[in-house]
Amino acid sequence: MTAMVRKALHPLLVVLLAAVSALLLAVVVVPLALGWVPLTVLSGSMEPTVPTGSQVVVEPLEGEGGAARLSTGDVVTFMPRPDDDTLVTHRIVAVAVDGEGRRSFTTQGDANAAPDAEPVTATQLRGVVKYHVPWAGHAATLLDAEQKRGGVVLVAAALFGYALWQLVGAARDRAGARPGPRHRRRRRTPGRSSCPW
Repeated sequence: MTAMVRKALHPLLVVLLAAVSALLLAVVVVPLALGWVPLTVLSGSMEPTVPTGSQVVVEPLEGEGGAARLSTGDVVTFMPRPDDDTLVTHRIVAVAVDGEGRRSFTTQGDANAAPDAEPVTATQLRGVVKYHVPWAGHAATLLDAEQKRGGVVLVAAALFGYALWQLVGAARDRAGARPGPRHRRRRRTPGRSSCPW
């Protein structure tokens, strides 16, 4: 591949690989490293803040200790009914504390006109949303765990290949930029003239 083609493709490849790397970092690597959980948003109750198809990354919370960290404005994921595994992600709009110090939270989806009917208790909480990645949930729902691992390996291989391609290209460019062989000059000896007369 010529240096001109490499030079033309370079910015495009850098942007593409940076975007894919950032996506994988946000959706796979960071949650794994910190013990957070990526979840896909299936409804529009949090739009426009969290669009349908986004992937929210949730830090798990446990019991009253975890609930004590929460305040109005936090976006939380909770299980509204004990007999249903469905999770809901909404914003806390009010916090109440009973006589025994137990907290409950009034939640509401940003797109909803009214708060949720029932308050959320500490035992219903599953976690607090740390961040979300728009549209990443669509890809996550299309891929199973094996395909996701394969995607991580593929992107890592692509990054390695790109780095290797850049190193080889730079080495070739340096080799092509070297000056040709130098002609040896005869050194003059001081006091001697090279003039024949």
